[in-house]
Amino acid sequence: MDGMTRRLQMFVSFWAYPLLGAVLLYVGDRFDSRRDSVEYFWPVASGILLWTLIEYLLHRFVFHPRLDSARIERMAHELHGNHHRHPRDPHKILASISMSLPISALIFSAVWLGTGDLFTSTGVICGVWAGFLYYESVHYRLHTSNASGLLGYQRRWHFHHHFVNGNVCFGVTTPLWDAVFRTLRRK
Repeated sequence: MDGMTRRLQMFVSFWAYPLLGAVLLYVGDRFDSRRDSVEYFWPVASGILLWTLIEYLLHRFVFHPRLDSARIERMAHELHGNHHRHPRDPHKILASISMSLPISALIFSAVWLGTGDLFTSTGVICGVWAGFLYYESVHYRLHTSNASGLLGYQRRWHFHHHFVNGNVCFGVTTPLWDAVFRTLRRK
């Protein structure tokens, strides 16, 4: 596999999710034409907030499980442990679409079952994808380059998790849920 093909596979989420989002927004708008597109604001904003919670929960409980199960520990290591051992390897930073797409389908299905509304479900999943892509770009940048400003803050926060204490700082894009669940970095 040549370098260009490998890079395209690595960054597939950055073109696939915007394309899927555009299709879903179009379909959602067609099936519920009595609504104005501006009404997507709250579902999308809710999806972004939901993403930050998903990011925290996945990182804390799936990628760093505290269970007495060798099988689950092996799975977590495959999903995330290699990233901790090789934090600058760009191929171990981004989530694969084969992992993120099924999770997206579960989230979309749960929201649709909970609301019974395609328009809202579409807005929420597009917000989740926007949050996910922000996470992916921030996470990639934190591990592959120096950063200042907000990214510098996020880098210090995330590297504390990587290199000082792996039991705190599970949020990459925001410390919100670390504050809520008391896993903030101790000074």
